[in-house]
Amino acid sequence: MWRCVNINCPAQAVERIIHFVSKDAMDIRSFGEANVRKFFDLGLLKNVPGIYTLDFEAIAAIEGFGKKSIDNLVSAIEKSKLQPLQRLIFGLGIRYVGETTAKTLANAVQYIFDFEKFTVEDLQNLQDVGTKVADSIYHFFHNDDNIRMLKNLEALGVNMRSAKKEVVYGNLSGQTFLFTGTLPTLKRSDAENMVEEQGGELLANVNSKLNFLVVGKDAGSKLDKAKKIKTIKILDEEEFLKMLQR
Repeated sequence: MWRCVNINCPAQAVERIIHFVSKDAMDIRSFGEANVRKFFDLGLLKNVPGIYTLDFEAIAAIEGFGKKSIDNLVSAIEKSKLQPLQRLIFGLGIRYVGETTAKTLANAVQYIFDFEKFTVEDLQNLQDVGTKVADSIYHFFHNDDNIRMLKNLEALGVNMRSAKKEVVYGNLSGQTFLFTGTLPTLKRSDAENMVEEQGGELLANVNSKLNFLVVGKDAGSKLDKAKKIKTIKILDEEEFLKMLQR
């Protein structure tokens, strides 16, 4: 199967923008899928950097966009410029790079353009980055159009640097976790934040380095794989929450 890796490809532009503004990426509220598609169809938005150069006078002329809704959109766009590097990396939509891998990548550099110097082997040395993931990241950061897009975002004020990560000690210090399936009450992102706030570490895949797999509904292949590794303890949400309270 052939896949385009150019972030500016018109066939991918809308979906990339939708992903970029989504809650788990840059979290630009008031900028949902419907608005992305509307602005794109009207020629007001062509690519990701275009989010930060929108013509709000033209938007004000669109039915349904009053002063309050535009003010909210402007505010959300400005706040997104300060999002941590991991959210930007996830928002780029690099194939195989989910939220956990995005955090790993953000912690591996001080400046996003440092990835231009990484070899495939350098990337494979990072936690839970295998061959296909490393290849995908390498090709993304060696595509001239992608680098040009990132430089445009930087010029528009979007954060490109990693904050210095403080060492956190807590009930889960020294333990590794992975979540799979739909949890009864917790959102995946909230549960992962709980782990990190208590000093635990998140992994992207089931392997011998994993200590705990927290499972919800429709856990799938990760649960099957974890059952074959005796050192991995399988928890449900209730058991996980009890660990936090010890």
